[in-house]
Amino acid sequence: MKEILDRVHVVLVEPKGAGNIGSVVRAMKNMGLARLRLVNPVPFRDEVEQRKMGYRSQEIVAAAREFPSLSDALQGISQVYLATAKAGKWKRDFLSPAQAAAQVVASAPGEKIALVFGREDKGVNTDESQLANFFIRIPMAGAYPSLNLSQAVMVVAYELFKSVQEGGRGPELPRMAEKRAFERITGNIWDLMKALEVREPDNGLFHRSLKRAMSRTRWTSADVAVFDRFCKQVRWYTETRCAAKKKEGEK
Repeated sequence: MKEILDRVHVVLVEPKGAGNIGSVVRAMKNMGLARLRLVNPVPFRDEVEQRKMGYRSQEIVAAAREFPSLSDALQGISQVYLATAKAGKWKRDFLSPAQAAAQVVASAPGEKIALVFGREDKGVNTDESQLANFFIRIPMAGAYPSLNLSQAVMVVAYELFKSVQEGGRGPELPRMAEKRAFERITGNIWDLMKALEVREPDNGLFHRSLKRAMSRTRWTSADVAVFDRFCKQVRWYTETRCAAKKKEGEK
């Protein structure tokens, strides 16, 4: 059980209150999670409210890592689960916390997993949401359902702990490539599209769709290497053979 939980990283995007961070680390401690990454957090390590809410969980705070962006916080991660209450064009096929937990438990040994929770007031932006492989929605009653940050973390962490404790490990899935590899191959494909004079702006509909499609792809590092090779071959051909043919035509 510990081996699986040790691979899970809780990622908070720009948390606004030190007390909220303290509540999150206490929820993590209760559910056996110990790895915390924060994107541009408020000062929290020595704040009284954080220590009060994070009672007996300060070892998680001491080991927490801080990053300037969500993309940076996800380096070394291969599977990203984003908890969100908002639907939209770029958020599809929501998992329940229990379904997400089952997938995490079935992931390959050594594979690092991120559970991402957005800003308390407005979640994550579109570009940040496209870094996720999967989206988690917590079912709730009421016309305007809402959980605070630590409650959302506790619900997802509890389902994960329960799944691990019950030995719900399904067929082991292949180890996915890390986020950095997906970002690289997405950039390579987009650069090729621009070289082929695609009439689409950066971060336009097609570019965003490409990012989303790549994030949803369950590729191993070997799979990514195949498409890296493909992109290099096409780039070489357009830069050398096509250029040579153009010069011959001008003679």
